[in-house]
Amino acid sequence: MVRFENVFMRYDGGPVILRDVSFDLEPGSFHFLTGASGAGKSTLLRLMYLAARPVSGQVSMFGRDIAKVTRKERPSFRRRIGVVFQDFRLLPHLSALDNVALPLRIAGTREALIREHVPELLAWVGLSGHLDALPATLSGGQQQRIAIARAVIGRPSLLLADEPTGNVDDRIAVRLLYLFEELHKMGTTVIIATHNESLVDRFDHPRLHLEDARITRRAPSSLLRRPPPRATTASAGAAAPRPPAADPR
Repeated sequence: MVRFENVFMRYDGGPVILRDVSFDLEPGSFHFLTGASGAGKSTLLRLMYLAARPVSGQVSMFGRDIAKVTRKERPSFRRRIGVVFQDFRLLPHLSALDNVALPLRIAGTREALIREHVPELLAWVGLSGHLDALPATLSGGQQQRIAIARAVIGRPSLLLADEPTGNVDDRIAVRLLYLFEELHKMGTTVIIATHNESLVDRFDHPRLHLEDARITRRAPSSLLRRPPPRATTASAGAAAPRPPAADPR
């Protein structure tokens, strides 16, 4: 699914961010990406969603060297990747429902499916009462949940999340991690960048750890899982709603 080979990365002659980084991620795997602030987590994710290219070395996605993906191929290539950005990147003139529905509409999904599944997913992340709200009227945590719903609605092959729980409380953070786990169970490869060690310790997934511009693998936490929190608007222990695959009919 993802392969880095001897990747070296810096911006415009600045400090080295990644040095001789090599690793493979198998399809259907789930990894946390950890490291101190400024360690290079966001840069690593940028390379994976084709927003940057390494100074040297090779990054391959879905068996393709990203340097050989043509401009014409990039839109369809990127549709296989769901991204949760730190700054959300919601479209300010669209409602919560329409922001989440955007990837499905671009893919040609039937409107009847959109109207069925998007409200269900927004309800699961606790936003059933905000379907028509514009981003500017919502809190940072609410906007973050919309961004997460938009990233997962199309059931991407690869999900990249950059600090997806940074603006929500612990109860919502755990709920969102269970949503990512449900997507993972459906076959999606998941990579979550976070500095929240206590949250990582609650889930039994391995880590990629960035330190001093290099990456190391760490085994899953041996701490016992805690039970999922009791939900108010939906059952946090229940399976997340299953978003539809793109349907061009």
